[in-house]
Amino acid sequence: MKVDLLQGFDMWKRVLKSAAASGLLICLGSTVMADEGGPDLAPEPFHGWQFEAGLYGWLPDIDMTTSAGDNIELPLWQILQNLNFTAMGQVSAEKGRFGGFSDFVYMNLQGTETSTAKIVGRSVETGVGVAIQAFINTSGITYAAIDTPRTRIRALGGFRYTWIQSQLSFNIGRLGGEVNADGHVLDGIVGFKGETSLTDRFYVSYYGDIGTGQSDLTWQAFGGLNYRFDRFDAVLGYRYLDYDFGSNSKLSDMTVNGPLVGLKMRF
Repeated sequence: MKVDLLQGFDMWKRVLKSAAASGLLICLGSTVMADEGGPDLAPEPFHGWQFEAGLYGWLPDIDMTTSAGDNIELPLWQILQNLNFTAMGQVSAEKGRFGGFSDFVYMNLQGTETSTAKIVGRSVETGVGVAIQAFINTSGITYAAIDTPRTRIRALGGFRYTWIQSQLSFNIGRLGGEVNADGHVLDGIVGFKGETSLTDRFYVSYYGDIGTGQSDLTWQAFGGLNYRFDRFDAVLGYRYLDYDFGSNSKLSDMTVNGPLVGLKMRF
C-alpha cells in the first residue's frame, strides 16, 4: 500500500516555526516580568559545573515508508506487544552560559501476525512479520542566550546520528516477499532548548531542532511539564521526530512521535 507520510510536512514546518516563535515571545515576556520585580521562582544560580542525567520512557507510534511505497505502520499498542528491548537517556553539562548535551534512543522491535483469508472459496494462511532496530543519538553544544531567574533559553548546534535496520516480510499462501532497509545517516542540526519556571516546583521545558546532511531533512520538537523534587525532577511531555531520507534511500520517510515520561538527576 502506498502512503505518503509527509503529505502534511510543509504544514508541520509552519506549525513548528510558529510554536517556536510563540515560545520565545512567552519566554521574553516572562523575562520582562522577572526584571520588573516578580518573585524568583527558580533555584539560586550556581556558577560552577552543573550536570544532569536522565532516564525516560518514550511511547511512540512509528510510521515508515520505503522508496517503493511500502508502508510500515506500528501503533503504540503493537509496539508494546512486540518490544524486545529499549534504552533511552540524556546527559548534559553546563558552566555559566556554555554547555553540551547528548541524547540517545535504542529500540528493538520484532513480531509476527498470522491469519486466514478466503480467496476464491479457499482458506489461505497469510502472515506479516516486522523487525526493526534503531539507534538515534542527538548531541550538541549550547549557549544560554536568555538567562533570568524565571527563564533559561539556549541556542544549540550539533548533529544527529541515526542507524536503522528494518525488515518487512509477508506471505499469502505460497506467495511471499520481503522489504529490507539498513543504513545510517549523519545530519547537522541547529535549534534551541529551554525551561521557564511556573512556581518554585513546577516548570515547563521545550526543545526544537531542524537539520540536514545525509538525509534531505530532519526535525524534532518536544514540550514537557516538570516537577522539582529535592534531588531529581519528574517530567511528562510529548516528543515528535521526523525524517525525510530522500528518494535515493531504501527507507524514504520515518516519523516517531508520542508521549514521554522520565526522571532527571541533578548534581
